[in-house]
Amino acid sequence: RYIVEKTQKNQKSFGLTLMKIEQIFREFERALENEYYMELAKKEVMTVPLLIEVFLDDDYANSLWAEQLLECISGENPKLLYPFFEYIAKGLDSKNSYLAWNTWKILVRLLPVDSDNKFELVKEKFYDALLSHNLPEFSIACDCAVPVFYSKPNEQERILNIMKKSSEKKFYLGNDELKNSGKMAEEKVQIFLERIINDKTKAENNALLI
Repeated sequence: RYIVEKTQKNQKSFGLTLMKIEQIFREFERALENEYYMELAKKEVMTVPLLIEVFLDDDYANSLWAEQLLECISGENPKLLYPFFEYIAKGLDSKNSYLAWNTWKILVRLLPVDSDNKFELVKEKFYDALLSHNLPEFSIACDCAVPVFYSKPNEQERILNIMKKSSEKKFYLGNDELKNSGKMAEEKVQIFLERIINDKTKAENNALLI
């Protein structure tokens, strides 16, 4: 019996190891694939519109893949995506909440090149997300508030006023209020403030070196 149990345990461990190796290879292949498409987007003008079309499609798996790829491109080369700001913004109305919330991760990376002030088209939706009683939506909006804070100085006061009231936050799951809502909101706001302070300190130190 001991030998049988040990053999089964070893087989299970071996199976898990194989699954882990396969997962690593899949992630590696995916990284290579993403790198390929990012390079393609720089060379082939139709790549970005096609990616956005996939992103806005109802197929969740394909939409998620396109969203993650667009997020990578927006971080490396926002000028490539900026002409399509309005189309990407349609993702905010996605039937899938997760994709809708994550659309902000793409849009806020385009703000440093927002020469036409397209943020105005989605500004109120951003503040709705920052005031949301849904914890994941608020959390993503809070993370995205940092680039908004830097890229849109006129919005800084409004953002800080919302953050100051974080202790009053109430989050809900269905109709049930989550315990310690205010504390969870304060923790997210603390991360936001630390990023602002750290970035400011870095900028000041860099200025001294010049």
